[in-house]
Amino acid sequence: MTRHILTPSGRCFTCDKIKAADVYSSKGDVGPPFFGPNHPKDPKTRAQRKTRGDKKSVAAQMFENVALVASRALGKGSAAAGPSAERVSLPGFGLPADHDPNCVKAFPHAIGDMSVLQSLGVSYRERRMMAFIGSITDKPEWERKVFDESIVAKWKEEAMSMTAPTEDDNFDDQDDVFLSEKMFQNCILELQDKATRFKETGLINTIDAEVTVVKSDTNVSPDLAAALKSAVKVLEDVPESFKDWHPRSDNLVLDLLHPSLFPVVYGQSYVLPSEKITLQSWNSYESTPELVPGFQKSEEDRPFGSLPIGWGSYQWLPTDIKWTEAGPSIAGYINNLHPEEHKVLYPVLEKFVGAAVPMWEECLSWWSDRRRQKFSRTDDEEDYYLPEGAAYDIPEDNDGDDYKWTDEYEEWWTQHRIIKFREPDDFKPFAEQVDLSARLDFTREFPDGLQVIFKLANIHLTPEKPRYGGGTWHIEGALNERIAATALFYYDEDNITESRLAFRQGIDSEHLIMIPEQSAHTSLEKYLGVEQDGNPIQNLGTVLTRPGRMLAFPNALQHKVQPFELADPKRPGHRKILAMFLIDPYRRVLSTANVPPQRRDWWAPQVRSVPAFARLPLEIFEHIMSFVEFPLSWEWAVETREALMDERSAMTGKVEEEMNENAISFCEH
Repeated sequence: MTRHILTPSGRCFTCDKIKAADVYSSKGDVGPPFFGPNHPKDPKTRAQRKTRGDKKSVAAQMFENVALVASRALGKGSAAAGPSAERVSLPGFGLPADHDPNCVKAFPHAIGDMSVLQSLGVSYRERRMMAFIGSITDKPEWERKVFDESIVAKWKEEAMSMTAPTEDDNFDDQDDVFLSEKMFQNCILELQDKATRFKETGLINTIDAEVTVVKSDTNVSPDLAAALKSAVKVLEDVPESFKDWHPRSDNLVLDLLHPSLFPVVYGQSYVLPSEKITLQSWNSYESTPELVPGFQKSEEDRPFGSLPIGWGSYQWLPTDIKWTEAGPSIAGYINNLHPEEHKVLYPVLEKFVGAAVPMWEECLSWWSDRRRQKFSRTDDEEDYYLPEGAAYDIPEDNDGDDYKWTDEYEEWWTQHRIIKFREPDDFKPFAEQVDLSARLDFTREFPDGLQVIFKLANIHLTPEKPRYGGGTWHIEGALNERIAATALFYYDEDNITESRLAFRQGIDSEHLIMIPEQSAHTSLEKYLGVEQDGNPIQNLGTVLTRPGRMLAFPNALQHKVQPFELADPKRPGHRKILAMFLIDPYRRVLSTANVPPQRRDWWAPQVRSVPAFARLPLEIFEHIMSFVEFPLSWEWAVETREALMDERSAMTGKVEEEMNENAISFCEH
């Protein structure tokens, strides 16, 4: 029976009439204009043929001739035709894959710069202040309400009456209040300061003790959000068999666009060494592609002691973004988003890059200590007191205060003492904590543009599967991608409960152990929520994610999607997200400007359009294509994604081990 070969849109490119639902899709068993090691011209194949008496079959001769015709007709494979341009020199091609320019301006990375990104410690009280400020800035017209004394008085009454919620690990001490008088007043002063800045920028800094998460409900217009919702239908409205449910997600997460498909694979992918691929020339260029070498480590010393496990065998492919008078413009194809079949998404996505840029500038501009409560010294003797009426029965034979060093007294003191919770430092406006003139301007700092990785994913819940259990703690990508920051836009949700994104950060335990007096560290443990021999990691809080909201944060924080479920368990629900990952502009990587499209289904229509191929019966055409090893099949991509996921899961586990090895130990010092 004749097989029809389909484009991603579901149209049969051979007959141009049959819909995807009506035919069998070979989805990847189609051929490209580049031919791999099985090509008869390959030296290994020639050697094998020579041992067989160098007798070519008719099919082999036809394959060689047709392959050559296709390559020439499509403008591929002519080394002499390549333009004279500077040769590509980027990590993985021209430079070792783990090459680091060691630029002092480069943005910190949670893995590569683990030792310099550790927190100095954020107190429970400060985390509650950030949570309160976050909840107020989620309210409509909050920027007006913070100056309304009657509304502020109501907030105060509510805050002062709050008790410890059991699910809040930032408020687990029943002896403390949720907000003290000074904590509340500082929060209001900070909210008023944020409101003034919000009116200028439309941005809100949240979870911002040392590293900043930025949120905005206004920087994406309703029209642009609607345009995205409409444009993604070209990816959503496909036959069920074409839907790509994310592996290991129990068919809850639907990948519409994912960078783990067809990434750079060291030793298998190809690069144009002296020619840039543009959005207009994605399928037409002159120079001969060259194989990316296998992963090669540099001999240079790794800055900041980055983990070997942080590097992998794959690299997600970003797209180059150039500056124009109208704003950021997508300069090349987006990996896995066809420039023609899915062209409706390109102008929409570049507008989202424009919305993300000021948020990335904000979260990457200042790496300074803005904690609301700092501890330079703590001492259990001073930080605890005994309640009125509590008295220790001093032994009659006691000499002086020697009893204080007995186990009996220590046990009694521990049972009866009450901690003195410290108040936050005096409030300082944002402009006094940072140099506002040092705020990044990407267009000036990075005139060559940016590199961005795009991802689109939906979470679908049903009455049969009514709950999403949440994600895992992670940072984005491996060191191969050098991702500096993330932007997330929540553009659609229906019939789900509130969803939040949690953040956490490692603590500098060496700094911590120097704060308390000798063997008097329990008060600091109470203040910061840490413990002797405990993991040096702090949960900083969560940010509400809702439709129309964009978040941006540096790749210095681990984050995790919190669980949510159907609001009405009798009907389905969903949440839809656009993610954009910014490559560190100081550490550029291989992009779609260098790597030709690797998908066979993209190249099949191009190859079939060549007269020599068009004249062939479909069965022979498909047989020829079955010899091709590059570009790559869908089956190969799925297997590679699994391998990539395994590798990065192992990396995440290694990062966890590394963070936990630095356990807090208040030993003698």
